[in-house]
Amino acid sequence: MEIKILKSILHKELMPWAFDTKGIKAVNDKIRKVGTKDPTNPTEAIKQLQLLLSDYPDLTTWLNKQNKNDLTPFKNHCFAIDLPDYPDAITKFYSSIISIETLRVYNAFITKIEKYKTKVDIVYNTTVALNDIRALAVDAIKKIKELGYEEEPTEESSLSHFVLHLLRKHLTILFFDIQELNITSFDNPTSAENFYLLELQLPKAQAKELSKVQIEKDIAAKPSTKEILSFGFNGSEQKLKSTITQLVNKVELLKEDKCTVEHLVEVLTAKALTTKMHKIYIGCETVQAVYIFENLKDYFNKSIPQTFEASKLFYTKGNKPFKAQNYYSNKIDNPKNQPIIDNILKQMQ
Repeated sequence: MEIKILKSILHKELMPWAFDTKGIKAVNDKIRKVGTKDPTNPTEAIKQLQLLLSDYPDLTTWLNKQNKNDLTPFKNHCFAIDLPDYPDAITKFYSSIISIETLRVYNAFITKIEKYKTKVDIVYNTTVALNDIRALAVDAIKKIKELGYEEEPTEESSLSHFVLHLLRKHLTILFFDIQELNITSFDNPTSAENFYLLELQLPKAQAKELSKVQIEKDIAAKPSTKEILSFGFNGSEQKLKSTITQLVNKVELLKEDKCTVEHLVEVLTAKALTTKMHKIYIGCETVQAVYIFENLKDYFNKSIPQTFEASKLFYTKGNKPFKAQNYYSNKIDNPKNQPIIDNILKQMQ
């Protein structure tokens, strides 16, 4: 398992501080060609990476040597961190590369480690992978501190500031994803606290950003075309509207330039959903949105994630269709602004 592409962001051709902004037109073309669909297997991931990295000969050559006929369905990450959202095309370019490659590497390791049966082989190969990821995460932290980018990036931050934080967070997810696969084989697995304190030399409190994903094992079947699709709302529409209004004002639940509180209330309370209804664009991070709807689920008789997907009306902050698996893989207990969200949700009681 190689992390060549991720390493190139810090040490070689993909270094953001060396990125030529004159190539923005080419970046836009690549993003259009890749589209909005997340890869579901190694073949799709490699094809998307080949499109994104077509101007980088060494990486293209390396990608061409990878197995391009592997249709094994991807498994989603076991851990999640609230990631910074890209504000423009160039940051989206880097965000796509990092997220696709991190998921591909994780699944490549799953395929590799399944070949080993003895504890010695499992521990050895897992340790090698973890050391490689840890070293790159430490390098990312060093670069962040060297450039004075300790604060979380904002929309006004430089490209390097955004990319370094995004890379560090994805590497942290990848580290704990891989350790989790065979954690029972280790006598002393690395805790989140020790990883942040001792390896990354970050404050203990920052370890709270990492959350284990609640894996949904028994996903309900999608409604048949003959079944009336709805969320089955069973609460007070007035309370729902008031709650959503405050969530929009306080945590940007919706992209107000694309949809309104009234649009969301109409969709959530409709007796029958249709694709002609107004599309709903989430404005906050996916983990925040999932946390909100998970805490509202008692007011709906139908599966929220399944209805999100089946309705084809919901889109994430990144303007991608909100799929059920997106929902399941972004369940965490302590998203950003949790106290504010919890206080607002009390209005539904």
